[in-house]
Amino acid sequence: MKRLKVGIYGNNNILEIDKNCMLRDTNIIIQGKNLKVIIKNNCEIGGATIVCAGEKSSIEIDEYCLIASNIEIRNNDGHSIFENDKLINPSSNIHISNNVWICQNVKILKGVNIGSNSVIALNALVSSGKYEDSVILAGIPAKIIKRNISWSKELPN
Repeated sequence: MKRLKVGIYGNNNILEIDKNCMLRDTNIIIQGKNLKVIIKNNCEIGGATIVCAGEKSSIEIDEYCLIASNIEIRNNDGHSIFENDKLINPSSNIHISNNVWICQNVKILKGVNIGSNSVIALNALVSSGKYEDSVILAGIPAKIIKRNISWSKELPN
């Protein structure tokens, strides 16, 4: 781990980074109560800001994920919005399944669930939704542009 910055504020919050993870130039902020950020085995993060804030929610990154630079993963909007004194923008979980490749400059917002073996293309904004396995997501907002894909860390021939 190189140039990893962690800030944990509040009560009953958990940060778990499992075995064989490589994190560089990454900021992790947990602010609130009963929050979890979990990064499972064998993940590589090359420069991300991960913000988990609010109450009772989580950001989970499963095994073998490859995350490029200038990535933002946020389970909240940063500020509260009320309608008739009722909070209308609560925090929401983010789940990134096994073997997901997140390309440079991607933003992932609250309530997103990325299926395993998927790719999120350069500059995509994934703002909501549950996505199936083995897809490529691209665009603003991100949409599925290919299905039934697989990917490898190996350079193409």
